Amino acid sequence: MASIDEVIASISANTNAATEFQGQIEGTKAMTEETLGQLQALSVEGAAAAIGACKDQLEECSALAAALQNKLNEAMATATAAKQQ
Repeated sequence: MASIDEVIASISANTNAATEFQGQIEGTKAMTEETLGQLQALSVEGAAAAIGACKDQLEECSALAAALQNKLNEAMATATAAKQQ
């Protein structure tokens, strides 16, 4: 049977992974924004539109990753409260 400390440690590891994942998404989004600017400068409108949509989707991914971090923080607080009882 897992202890509360093990649950807390696992949630902490998940939170760290989610934070790293969101950082990676933000890095990809920055590359996408740079590529979008280059395509717009070259007047490659079809590709620019597709990369623009990709950027929008990455923004949604980042928001979902932030929501995941919030939920993990709530789970951590709940597990910590359980330990104090």
